[in-house]
Amino acid sequence: MGEVIRVVRNGRFIGWYLRFYDEHGTRRQRASKQPTQAEARKLLLQIEARIARGETAFAKPSPKAQPVRELIERFLIEYSRPNIKNIARYRVFAGAALRRAVPHLGSQSADAIAATDIAKVRDRLAASHSPASVRTTLSHLGSLFSWAQREGLVKQNPCRGVERPTTEPAIDYLTRDEVAALLSHAREHAPDRHPLIATAVYTGLRKGELFGLRWRDVDVAARRLTVARSYDGTPKSGKPRHLRLPAVLVPILADWAQRCPTTSEGLVFPGRLRNGTWGLLRDTASLRGLPRLLQAAGCRVHAHPWHALRHTFASHFIMQGGNILTLQKILGHSDVKVTLVYAHLAPDFLADEMDRIRY
Repeated sequence: MGEVIRVVRNGRFIGWYLRFYDEHGTRRQRASKQPTQAEARKLLLQIEARIARGETAFAKPSPKAQPVRELIERFLIEYSRPNIKNIARYRVFAGAALRRAVPHLGSQSADAIAATDIAKVRDRLAASHSPASVRTTLSHLGSLFSWAQREGLVKQNPCRGVERPTTEPAIDYLTRDEVAALLSHAREHAPDRHPLIATAVYTGLRKGELFGLRWRDVDVAARRLTVARSYDGTPKSGKPRHLRLPAVLVPILADWAQRCPTTSEGLVFPGRLRNGTWGLLRDTASLRGLPRLLQAAGCRVHAHPWHALRHTFASHFIMQGGNILTLQKILGHSDVKVTLVYAHLAPDFLADEMDRIRY
């Protein structure tokens, strides 16, 4: 049974204090901050009632109401995860996605947002944005509220259970004639970029993997290629992969090794920096003039031209009989479901399957 104590120090009344045993059986003494003994006794009874119900002695304060707009800005400053390779780039893309929701949620209290509010945002964004953009916004909203819940800023994540629009992955790739035209044009008019483009269409490496490739990762004589990094970080999968260097690339890279500008990192495909020297292009938006080369070669210019070259390798690999599981290892996909978007290009895909049934 607890008690109320009148505390006096140096003849001066300090206040009414509570002495009780908390939910762990530990004796506690705490200032009641109540003006009278009766009010202090009332508070003590409330505390003892909570302890009897198996709750904590003192109720946790409710999270301070914060508008969604302010929560987003705080998230973009404080949020981080160990597997995010480039946190600055992540915050740029996350900010762009989350700010799409600001006109619909920005002024509302974050703790008052419900699943129905998130569904309304989804439907409103669908009227002016692609399904992929809507999915991206909902995904980042989910991350935002999960983080806020862990930080004690909201009670729950309203994004859980909200259905997201389905999207079909777009596979833009060059035809065989377009690849031949691009390589021919680059060989004649851009000899410093021809080896880079050839490596892209014959290996399927990502742009960051191409730009971050070092000569120590390439063994031309043994025809061995190690994908150890993306720019100056780890590959997207988080681990290196080893590939067999295609025979067609051996003479191209052997010749390029004699002409390649020397860099401190030993880059295979260095770029021209702003100060006029050669080095690693860390600007992920850099396209190295690929759109102009595609246009000059008479090829279609895709929205993401370097990734289109990766799609080109994967698509032609499957169309010429390549195995889907082998392609997964070559591309460095951690999940074969990602690779399966190319399955419909296989020459025998559904070819004679419908003739299996006999009655």
